[in-house]
Amino acid sequence: MSKYKEKINIFLKGFAMGAVDIIPGISGGTMALILGIYEKIILELKKINFKNLKNLLSKKQESKEKIDLNFLIWLFLGIITAIVSLAKLIHYLLQNYPNQLYGFFLGLILASIFLLLPKNFYKNKNYFFLIPGFIIAWLISSSGSLNSSNTYFNIFLSGFLAICAMILPGISGSFILLILGKYEFMISVLKNPFINNNLFYILIFAFGCLLGLLSFVKLLGFLFKKHKEQSLAVLIGFMAGALKKIWPFQELINEKNLFINITPILLLIILGITAGVLIPKMAKTKNRG
Repeated sequence: MSKYKEKINIFLKGFAMGAVDIIPGISGGTMALILGIYEKIILELKKINFKNLKNLLSKKQESKEKIDLNFLIWLFLGIITAIVSLAKLIHYLLQNYPNQLYGFFLGLILASIFLLLPKNFYKNKNYFFLIPGFIIAWLISSSGSLNSSNTYFNIFLSGFLAICAMILPGISGSFILLILGKYEFMISVLKNPFINNNLFYILIFAFGCLLGLLSFVKLLGFLFKKHKEQSLAVLIGFMAGALKKIWPFQELINEKNLFINITPILLLIILGITAGVLIPKMAKTKNRG
């Protein structure tokens, strides 16, 4: 793959991560797992520290600790571009077609869970770790929202916690914002970044995200290095447990025209399953190209 195509490929994967993380209940980490770049992200972010940044500027990095700056820059450009450019569209779809949107992503995640599970996983004791991951995500998905004022500290803390959730498959950063009572506020800020103090709120939120990311990724890097199978099992459990939040039929059960309302959602679930099967294959094909 040429360097130009590689950059576009990384950007598009970042764009996909950013697009889904706007939606409460769907994590950018889930999309990273689907696209096969989750471990790469953890590995590269884990390398970021004062020493390596200093060596990067002086071009004295050792090969083992060399930060793949090209990967990180294009990935985060894609994430940021998606969040800023799609905020209005996703907000519109969530307001007007939430069940259809959730139906598509339900199918996508279901397919991804089965693809990520190794063959005969039930014979491997490590995959008992699916259970605590499932329970934790289920409980978080069942949580109600809190109410807190939009102080700068609360916005910083929201960014810190949301980014930790974003990097975890299954638990959406947007959903954490919903629990904290900050989702609608941050969406409105992103929709109109240049009025009032919105840009300052965005910068404070971004700073919280940066610190949260650099802190949490160290733990994830350690777990993947020392306990890879158990960690993967917990993450798959997260993905499965968080499906409760995006279950698209909960508001339709008592409606008179049940079949008419459910049919397009079922079709979108099938479309999501198809995409969940094809996307990883396409990603692997591009990576070999």
